[in-house]
Amino acid sequence: MDASTRQDRFLALLNPQYDAFVRYVHAMARNTEDARDLVGETLLIAFEHFDEIREKESFLFYLITIAKRLHWKAAKRRKRLLPLERQYEDLRIDPGPSPELSPDIAALYAAIDRLPLRLREALVLFELTGLRLDEIRRIQGGTLSGVKSRVARARKKLARMLGADIPEEITRRQPHTSEPVNIETKG
Repeated sequence: MDASTRQDRFLALLNPQYDAFVRYVHAMARNTEDARDLVGETLLIAFEHFDEIREKESFLFYLITIAKRLHWKAAKRRKRLLPLERQYEDLRIDPGPSPELSPDIAALYAAIDRLPLRLREALVLFELTGLRLDEIRRIQGGTLSGVKSRVARARKKLARMLGADIPEEITRRQPHTSEPVNIETKG
């Protein structure tokens, strides 16, 4: 028997039973995606073993039996793997920024990349790494007021590149404190 004839015979049996079969699977799976997967997998197995069917009149029961066995297998697998999944579920959660923030973050990093090297380094060490000004001075060299000046200039340039207006008092604060830092800036 050629493949198209076999397929036509299979579809002739499936078409009248299809809606009832799909309703059964949806009721059993209770999830649209799982139901679609179960329907597809069941039909594939039924088609692969179509020549072995003895009673063509009970085709619906044949499909339901296959679907039921696949569903039970999946339920057993889920039950066995659920404790493992729960143990590592925090690894599946993406701690990264939400998709709404991603373009903003990309623009911020692009703007930071356009800063002059010394200003970029001071800003990143201070704002992103959280180092204290004296620690940055040891890394970059120079004076403490020079580091303060680089951080302030980097903030202002970054704000201009991003088109933001930052109040003066914010550009003068150290991280994690509310006390202003004395910064002399040259335009």
